[in-house]
Amino acid sequence: MDGKMNYKKSQVTIFIIVAIIIIAIIILLFMLKAKGSVGIFGQSMPNPNEYIEKCVSDNINEALNIMFPQGGYLNSENYIKYKDNKVQYLCYTKEFYKPCINQEPLFIEHLEKEIKKYAESKIRDCFYALEQEYKKNNYNVNSGSMEFKIELEPGQISSEISKKLDIKKNEETKTYDKFKIKIKSPAYEIGVIANEIASQEAKFCYFEYLGYSLLYPNIKIDKEDINSDTKIYSIEEKASKKKITIAIRSCAFPAGI
Repeated sequence: MDGKMNYKKSQVTIFIIVAIIIIAIIILLFMLKAKGSVGIFGQSMPNPNEYIEKCVSDNINEALNIMFPQGGYLNSENYIKYKDNKVQYLCYTKEFYKPCINQEPLFIEHLEKEIKKYAESKIRDCFYALEQEYKKNNYNVNSGSMEFKIELEPGQISSEISKKLDIKKNEETKTYDKFKIKIKSPAYEIGVIANEIASQEAKFCYFEYLGYSLLYPNIKIDKEDINSDTKIYSIEEKASKKKITIAIRSCAFPAGI
């Protein structure tokens, strides 16, 4: 009889311990969730640095998702339809038998301008939404004009936002004037290779993509010939699966030759 009672007591003890552990885990999860949303005065308000960092990251990635299938352009002009996308010619000539002309010799700078064009107004909207949220909760907010810079670098995209933002409640004021955000991205490496393809096609009407892939095993390069007129190159960074597609028309042959 004593053995059965001891066994039941042990079971109850185990259940109590398990219940305590579960409750502790739930409390910890709530604390971690709350930590990310704690504002500048210890209240549950958006943290300006975290809020703007997410805004910048989301919009830069959105820009790349539009640009990369279209040859690095938000709005393609001289393009070929390929798999339902308007793929921009990065190197082009309308003549037969002649090498193409590189349309964007400063391709990295072009990508930076396109990303900035897409993201800048959306980031302004994020600042406006942030300010309105604080004002709704009886904070005094003063803000200045915004300057947005972006730079593609090896392994990342760096951005810097210069904007004065004063947030005040009671007698306490927090002031922000710079927001620096770095986003992990292979956009620089992919852009450099795309530009190298265009440069070599302009010089030699050819790019040794198989050999290049062996030299850079983290990059996958595919080529597809569209008729006798256009080459489609796809450049993919294997780890992130980020891929750009570009079109080339160089030393093209008339149909039937």
